[in-house]
Amino acid sequence: KLMQHPAIVEIAAAHGKTPGQIILRWHTQCGNIVIPGSKNPEHIRDNFNIFDFSLTDEELSEIQKLDKNTRYYTATPELIEAYSKMELKEDL
Repeated sequence: KLMQHPAIVEIAAAHGKTPGQIILRWHTQCGNIVIPGSKNPEHIRDNFNIFDFSLTDEELSEIQKLDKNTRYYTATPELIEAYSKMELKEDL
């Protein structure tokens, strides 16, 4: 639901970025440690392309208002094991 939230979608459109990139940029710009995961080469590239723009103070504040104190992802031992076995394709 967060990726489709109107505020995230609007900020993404303003920067020419994806909602996922906006969320990752918000975390990094706020000083959070982010470890995104994906098997999709396009998503992996998008995850790296978050350092060519900055969110404004107003955008940072707007995103902060969305905090519902909800965890959107929880790493399980099974997921961590699966990630450790993933192999990157040559095009990355």
